[in-house]
Amino acid sequence: MSAVCGGAARTLRTPGRHGYAAEFSPYLPGRLACATAQHYGIAGCGTLLILDPDEAGLRLFRSFDWNDGLFDVTWSENNEHVLITCSGDGSLQLWDTAKAAGPLQVYKEHTQEYVQGSYVVK
Repeated sequence: MSAVCGGAARTLRTPGRHGYAAEFSPYLPGRLACATAQHYGIAGCGTLLILDPDEAGLRLFRSFDWNDGLFDVTWSENNEHVLITCSGDGSLQLWDTAKAAGPLQVYKEHTQEYVQGSYVVK
């Protein structure tokens, strides 16, 4: 994955992870959040990467693992450390980059799915 910071392309290799969404922080110049998944999102885990620019490219500030692929990420409009991601398991995760562990909270509301004329409770 690469990002353009200050006019120069910056690169960080993430073996085994494929980026699905990236968003620059509206608060901290150059800070980038990237939602990733293993195996192109078909199977495996996901990782939220928080990246900062440095002289050599991009530096990993913090990473958070999740048990399913992460497919989107956005920064909070109210707090410079908070992000939310969505994953292949249908849940939303609330993360705080000021803390090394996470997520702060998980929202999973889809407990029923409609399948061919009947509800299947999961």
